[in-house]
Amino acid sequence: MAVTNRLELKEYCLRKLGKPVIRINVDESQVEDRVDEALEVYQEKHYDATERDWVYYEITQADLDNGYVTIPDDILVVIDIMPFSEIAAQKNMFSYQYQIASSSLSPWRPFNQVDYYMKMVNYESITAMTSVTPTFNFSRHGRKLKVFSNLSDMGVGYQLGVHVQRLINPEETTSIYNDKWLKQYTTALIKRQWGENLKKMSGITLLGGVELNGQTLFDEAIQEIEKLEETLQETYSLPIDFIVG
Repeated sequence: MAVTNRLELKEYCLRKLGKPVIRINVDESQVEDRVDEALEVYQEKHYDATERDWVYYEITQADLDNGYVTIPDDILVVIDIMPFSEIAAQKNMFSYQYQIASSSLSPWRPFNQVDYYMKMVNYESITAMTSVTPTFNFSRHGRKLKVFSNLSDMGVGYQLGVHVQRLINPEETTSIYNDKWLKQYTTALIKRQWGENLKKMSGITLLGGVELNGQTLFDEAIQEIEKLEETLQETYSLPIDFIVG
């Protein structure tokens, strides 16, 4: 059965550990913490947890007063920024690109692609030498995007295109909860918590002569976690240069 939400993920992991045949000595709040921990690792390192997107933003008076743009929580990485006017200019009939293309067209004659290409290369080279793309610094935990071209020069209403790596919301894309690695990792984290709890009661014998052995559970869980994190790094993580802008 596919896991489609947070509650089903918790129940799946507990059943994997032996519930209801075995009593899992882990409090509900501890289970919640381990699910949060698993999702945090998954979202930060698993390539299926994020997506690239261009978002549109207008500078506000609050941004000018602060000296930075406040970024939503779901933005993991800011890859690049570009004045939106430059993006829109590509479709502007008064832009250089449009004029070059128009001058290269003649009725019923083939379009000279080589000539157009060479003119555009020359134009882009000149643009690169004479214009400055805004540089920036992004702090995810501070949720601050600082643009080193003075924000006050941009003014209220200045339009930015922001290229981002954003987190996929599991509540909207519920198939994330059914990810094989996430289910295994969450189960291992809960198992480690179970072992930690039982270690505090080591040497206690239950009715029927059963003795709790939290250390064994804890050690097994640590090995499983290390193996899963190694798999995440080697198989499911994006290359470093793919997400750094």
